[in-house]
Amino acid sequence: MIPPIRSLDDLAPGQSWDLGTLTLSLEEVVEFASRYDPQYFHLDAEEAKRSIFGELVVSGLHTLSAVFGHIMRSGLISEISIGGNQIDTRWPAPLRPGEEIAIRVTVDEIRPSRSGRPLGIAKLRHTARRVKDGVVVLDAVGTHFLRR
Repeated sequence: MIPPIRSLDDLAPGQSWDLGTLTLSLEEVVEFASRYDPQYFHLDAEEAKRSIFGELVVSGLHTLSAVFGHIMRSGLISEISIGGNQIDTRWPAPLRPGEEIAIRVTVDEIRPSRSGRPLGIAKLRHTARRVKDGVVVLDAVGTHFLRR
């Protein structure tokens, strides 16, 4: 486990952490898509052949959710996180069920609260790359409210 960040003040732009890997199984992919993103290219391998992907792929929303959950379970910011209000997300390449992805968090920006409250804003970049070829499948910048 990675030592947890204890305060927004412990962060600086450019810092980054590699948080290990995760893999989403076909069963997880279909279950998530069935509930939250029921598009044919996430649900049916045969039907997905006629999509722009040519095969069944993981929902981008599932990838984002799984990566964020992985980050929170890592303990890196869980002790100081008090929410967020924005996430700018790109999915530059598809992720297929069973492909392992490596997760990295990078500090893009830090802003202490101007109100004098013991908190601030951190823009953290969440990146997921396929382990087999290094291709980015998720690039998201989240605006996090963190304790000081």
